[in-house]
Amino acid sequence: MLDQIVLAIIGEIPRHGFAVSKELETDPSLAAVIRIRRPLVYRSINSLLNAKFIRETKVEPGDQGSPRVIYATTATGKSTTAKWLNDTVDHPRDARIELLAKFVLRNRRAMNSKQLATRQRKLFKRQAANLQVAANSATDDVRLVSLWRVENINAMIRLLDAV
Repeated sequence: MLDQIVLAIIGEIPRHGFAVSKELETDPSLAAVIRIRRPLVYRSINSLLNAKFIRETKVEPGDQGSPRVIYATTATGKSTTAKWLNDTVDHPRDARIELLAKFVLRNRRAMNSKQLATRQRKLFKRQAANLQVAANSATDDVRLVSLWRVENINAMIRLLDAV
């Protein structure tokens, strides 16, 4: 998921690693969703280079002497980002960061998120129904956990209703 976020940011405009890291720190909506330390940004960049999702486009002099490599997405990287931004998350635990990151990144690209929210809501409603059945039949020792899961997924559904 970190690689996908870094790829999406580089896909907006070509950037060097430090600029990606700064964007993650200074954009209030991104910073509210996730904090990615600079070494992890560079690790993601290396992974994306190896996967051929990004490529080096040029080298610029850095502010403090060391050169900065500018990266841009490849055609494969662009299609990978488009697919990721349109895919639902499979599990409610992935909604907290991954789904919110998708909504933020889609907003930055002026993409409408209603269809994604509708598909995600449909998936979560099915999961909520299954969780409710499990909670209703749970023994006392696991009932609290089952109810917790039901309430969490229902809260996510209410949020998706607002998108």
